[in-house]
Amino acid sequence: MLIPAKRLAGSQFHGTDGRTIGTIREVVVDRQSGRVIYLLMDPTGQEQEEVAAPHRGYPLPWQLVSYDAGKKAFRLDTDPGHLQGAPGAEAAEPIDWEDRVWAERLHEHYGLQPYWTVRSGA
Repeated sequence: MLIPAKRLAGSQFHGTDGRTIGTIREVVVDRQSGRVIYLLMDPTGQEQEEVAAPHRGYPLPWQLVSYDAGKKAFRLDTDPGHLQGAPGAEAAEPIDWEDRVWAERLHEHYGLQPYWTVRSGA
């Protein structure tokens, strides 16, 4: 199932319980492999209320994302409470998506291997 990247921005994002927790603001693609690596989620509802404004959104490794065809929405495949304290979520500076130190902290926070250490099955 294919979708143009520009249509991803604004797409609903659900938690594992099925409720809407945000929308996709940005999608980050690895220029070399063409794979989606990260997305930046804008929180909505309770998630928005739990963070201090201004909030830049939650950077998420693509490994945490799946698509729910029934709801026609993307799903965060971890407890939404795990978003609290995620690297980059509260920083005042724009995210440097290519900063490997930051990326290692982000992946470690979610218990994932950094994308550049995982071989794809291509």
